[in-house]
Amino acid sequence: MSGLNKLKTRLDYRGGEAQQDRMINDKLRSLKKALLYSYQAGIAVLKDNKEFRCLMNPDRLVPDYDNKELSIPFEDIALNEKEEGVQKIDIKPGDVFEWKQTHSYWLVYLRFWEELAYFRAAVRRCDSEVEVNGQKYRVYIKGPEAKEIDWNLKEDTNWNDPNYTIMMYITEDENTSAFFKRFQEVKVDGRNYRVAGVNSYKAEGILQVYLNEYYKNTIKDEGYVEPTPAPTPTQGCRIEGDTLVYPYDTKTYLIKDNQEDGFWSIDNEKKAKIVAINNQQGAVMVEFITGKSGKINLSYKSNDTEEILANVEIVIDSL
Repeated sequence: MSGLNKLKTRLDYRGGEAQQDRMINDKLRSLKKALLYSYQAGIAVLKDNKEFRCLMNPDRLVPDYDNKELSIPFEDIALNEKEEGVQKIDIKPGDVFEWKQTHSYWLVYLRFWEELAYFRAAVRRCDSEVEVNGQKYRVYIKGPEAKEIDWNLKEDTNWNDPNYTIMMYITEDENTSAFFKRFQEVKVDGRNYRVAGVNSYKAEGILQVYLNEYYKNTIKDEGYVEPTPAPTPTQGCRIEGDTLVYPYDTKTYLIKDNQEDGFWSIDNEKKAKIVAINNQQGAVMVEFITGKSGKINLSYKSNDTEEILANVEIVIDSL
């Protein structure tokens, strides 16, 4: 082999005749060495559960956020699929991955497009989780923030409005783009918020959502069920006792004009329970175990047919 051919072979090994190509190849080789020996080397678990070596270099750590710089080849061998060989690494802005060594989650935030040798991007730690139409997303949350409380006064009654505000980064896809509109309600870390504004231009692949704290609807959250109408007794007997009670009361009820043996029953055991029965006197003691308003039906049923012999609707008034 002539000296010229040897030089050409060496150039091809280093990346080709173009100087920029050789520089790109050199940077990629340096990265792959760093993936094995650098103190910042780690393992990224991507959305498809494939694991690849990466670098997590420190960028900025402040109380509001934790930013780092991710460096990962455009293609490599998946550590949990070595038999597949070298494959393309599917990662882009808006994706969330797990940093395996720390069990933390990171949102790919801003890509360095001038980096040609490998994929390099700013990533931000996302510790919160939001559910959108049944699909869970890891998100970055800034806040909540509130500098003062606004009080209201009307007819000697004081109350304040929910005033926490947060800013959220979430992956932009068809699901989140369709969901996050102004006035949409969403639950973040167990607290109700309502969308005040959405910015899809802030960063590629990410929605920036501004949220205001919103009122908690306990009836909606617990799944409101329309109360069943009070059953109609089929016999002439009746139940005597208070039909208006208060949370955590204990009341006694009597069965009157009854000709059959029977048993007591309550239609909602989350709101009340039977604590004592006196069959000789036809009496039952009921304890109301809820702190909220509502209704229950107390029934006396036949032992033989379970037919309702008598029924009374009891209202729980929480004031």
